[in-house]
Amino acid sequence: MARRTTAYRRVAQDLRDQIADGRLRPGDRIPSLTALQDTYECSDTVILEARKVLVAEGLLVAKTGDGTYVRGRPDPLRLVYGAPEGREQPLFRLEAGETGLFPDVVPVEPEESISAPAAVAAALGVRAGRKVRRSVRLFRHEGQAVQLVTVHALASGKAPAAALSVDIAARPASDAEGRVLDGVAGQPLLVATQVERPEAGTARVVETLVLAERFTLAYRPEGAGG
Repeated sequence: MARRTTAYRRVAQDLRDQIADGRLRPGDRIPSLTALQDTYECSDTVILEARKVLVAEGLLVAKTGDGTYVRGRPDPLRLVYGAPEGREQPLFRLEAGETGLFPDVVPVEPEESISAPAAVAAALGVRAGRKVRRSVRLFRHEGQAVQLVTVHALASGKAPAAALSVDIAARPASDAEGRVLDGVAGQPLLVATQVERPEAGTARVVETLVLAERFTLAYRPEGAGG
């Protein structure tokens, strides 16, 4: 199993590189299954798995009875930072469309009380292990997964000092994150982490994940101050 996993990732990466450097261009038909087996000296299962990954990433499109082609990639949609309109809305909203709101909200995990992970406790300025409420929700738009939002909120009391900060970073998606976002493991993620420690009210850490190939995050500093 480990050997096959390594093989399909190697094939997928080589095809990904060919698309990135222009050897395979949008609209090009990739070689047949048999030709790819000969090129990479592997089984049809490996080639099919590699192709499945690249289709999920949006790099290839399979046309029934015709073959598999390099997909013309649309520009990523912008998600703009702003004050949520109600508890059920995330920190980022779609720039396109009439409102950018997300009526389709899917709970990924049941809301529960947990011991704060070390990073969350440090961000909130409390001791590790303090109880927080965690919720994980997926926001979809017109049937497409857009953003995965995890919130850790202090179960009681408040953080010791008022603060508000936002950090945006990038990392590969885990297998679970890729599946939830309609992608695959290893796809680049944009990760926005907001730490909220108000003078009054609930302190919380809000982590927003989006697939970088489909969405960009626009953060306007003036919006953070309310």
